[in-house]
Amino acid sequence: MSKQQAHPSPSSAANGVPALFDRAVRLFNGGQPDQAAPLCQQVLQQQPNHAHAWQLLGMVHVVGNRPAEALPALQRALALNPRQTQILCLLGTVLARLGQSEQAIDHFRQALALAPQDANIWYDLGNVQHGLGQHLQALASHDRALALAPGHADAWLNRGHALLELHRLGDAIASFERAIDLRPRASTWLLLGSALEQAQRLPDALACFEKVVALEPDNLDGWLKFGGVLLQLGRPDLALERIEVAQRLAPQSPRVLLTQAAALAKTRGDAAALMPLLQAHALAPDDLSVSMQLLYFMLKTAHWEGLTEVLAQTLRHWRAGARDANTLTLLAHPDVSAADLLQIAQAYHAPLNDAFRAMHAKVARGAPAGRRLRLGYLSSDLRHHAVGFLMTGVFEAHDRQRFETFAFSIYPQPDRSPERQRAQAAFDHFIDIHHLGDDEAAALIAGHGIDLLVDLNGLTTFSRPGILARRPAPVQVQYLGFPGTSGLAAIDYILGDRWVTPVEQAQAFSEHIVRMPDCFQANDDQRRFAAATPTRRELGLPDQGFVFCCLNNSYKILPGVFDGWMRLLQNTPGSVLWLLGDNDTARSNLRAHAQARGVAPERLVFAERRPYDQYLARYRQADLFLDTLPFNGGTTVSDALWAGLPVLTQVGDRFAGRMAASLLDCIGLPELITHSQPEYEALAHRLATEPGLLQGLRDRLAANIRTRPLFDTRRFTRHLERAFEHMIERHAQGLPPQGFDVAELPLAQSA
Repeated sequence: MSKQQAHPSPSSAANGVPALFDRAVRLFNGGQPDQAAPLCQQVLQQQPNHAHAWQLLGMVHVVGNRPAEALPALQRALALNPRQTQILCLLGTVLARLGQSEQAIDHFRQALALAPQDANIWYDLGNVQHGLGQHLQALASHDRALALAPGHADAWLNRGHALLELHRLGDAIASFERAIDLRPRASTWLLLGSALEQAQRLPDALACFEKVVALEPDNLDGWLKFGGVLLQLGRPDLALERIEVAQRLAPQSPRVLLTQAAALAKTRGDAAALMPLLQAHALAPDDLSVSMQLLYFMLKTAHWEGLTEVLAQTLRHWRAGARDANTLTLLAHPDVSAADLLQIAQAYHAPLNDAFRAMHAKVARGAPAGRRLRLGYLSSDLRHHAVGFLMTGVFEAHDRQRFETFAFSIYPQPDRSPERQRAQAAFDHFIDIHHLGDDEAAALIAGHGIDLLVDLNGLTTFSRPGILARRPAPVQVQYLGFPGTSGLAAIDYILGDRWVTPVEQAQAFSEHIVRMPDCFQANDDQRRFAAATPTRRELGLPDQGFVFCCLNNSYKILPGVFDGWMRLLQNTPGSVLWLLGDNDTARSNLRAHAQARGVAPERLVFAERRPYDQYLARYRQADLFLDTLPFNGGTTVSDALWAGLPVLTQVGDRFAGRMAASLLDCIGLPELITHSQPEYEALAHRLATEPGLLQGLRDRLAANIRTRPLFDTRRFTRHLERAFEHMIERHAQGLPPQGFDVAELPLAQSA
């Protein structure tokens, strides 16, 4: 609503109607509307038909957000002064707040009939339409206001709000920028920065938030968003400084504590995030974002006190339709079903799905005759990362006679690692687009005429679903980075196999399923081992005794899995459990959990992170890899198998819990796939106590590494190319996406 002020009549005697009304006007305009109301009542007692007093009384109730009380006062004012446009607009605003939308709009139309060139009426109408969810109409009204008054800063501002609701992010940014040009205020800089952050124009957003805190040093949201963007840009040290300012301003704010925890985890380790998250959870127990982050760091640090309650709480919120981006924790949740994962992913991506639904149906087109098919890979992980380790061999093996390959890197930090350099060399074109907003990035990809775009991130760190939602390629595929459905309507296909995407679970995926013939997971057969294998003693392992091993991330270790491992140690004298020591707190807590279960803490040995070739070589000193459930190892399992270490898994009921089964089946060791916890523990004990049984499996694994398809990178790549060609051909024929099984190549033809 445009700013309303009362206009007094000339005063006379101190207690006369003009003087009383004059005092009421001054109180209202001076920011004391409730003190103006009794004076209006006195005026009306003396002069019941005083139209301006009824109008002012109605305005008092509007400002106090009492629309039901404002309505009769304004109706009486209008009856006494039926051609007063200000009263008509006030009534329109009040009726809208009371849910009477048609009557509200009608009052504005009456006002415009009286004063069609009044920009403020168009502006007020636009605000009411926006509040009623009529965002397209609101945009038109604000445009009319601006045609009449181009310098109307508030109209530019609220036009931007309407454009945001219409998912026209670029236009909204331009509208906010115009509002700032006319009237630079901290609140508008904050809106512009938030819109730029949403568009992934992070450096520009950073400059806006810096402007906010310069103008208003006590602006909590400015400091908080300033720190949040620095976190996204990979500067947690600078982020923490800004967040600490926000904490001084609001020490009990759950939002501040949540952001502080993220910065502390990056600067001081995972354990440092726990305290602010526990505080935030105590302050806001029903905030899903807080609960999800708390759950993640509880699992990362093996802090299991209260874990059952937090698991139950997050699941309850998810099933009620709440949204949160911490999907790795979601995959580790023991009670989440495949159907839950679809619902959660679709709820998370609902704004993008709604915004770009019209772009999901593209006009069919094929590659121009005479040129290679253009494959694009969108990823933040073409570097020292599990996805990079698995996929680089595939990039190198693509048939350059048939395919032109493009990498679109969205990793927001500098990277000069050998893995990055190898990935860059593997592509025809390697293009860094992390600095571009979603609109610009999508336009750049589309400009290269990409026939099929593969998203290697899914719902993982640094993902850019906004790019994919804008449909930069006619065929879009999710693969590898996230072991589950994306819930993103713009993704046509997901690559799986008979294990991870079984036919009976097809309804739990938003994508059409394409099943690879051997295994869903790519593998690089050029992975190298360190020249020297460290001794057990160098690794902190005993010279004698059975070594159970699990180098999966610590957030995959749940109490139920750990209980089974402790029973194995109790039943296997002299054995140890070799785990990844992600942080000191996790190591300390896991040892305490072992002691509480009757196992000496020193029987847990922790490995430090090492360069990839050294990490691979370490597996040669273990006897059996114990997989986790419900979130299996993926890269870690194939690493162990590549090193010749047998892996024992228990198959789960969703993609993330069936990955190891797929790998084991493909390498020819299906007997290491179990279907229950008792079966898993019993087989682990047999393998630890029957050396001949385990040695037979080791010998078979050693032979199968070079003969079975799991580590045949060229064979996998040929199958992948077959899948891509079929998807592109369907699109070129004008056919909709449809799931299919990729035909298996004879071994002799896979080179």
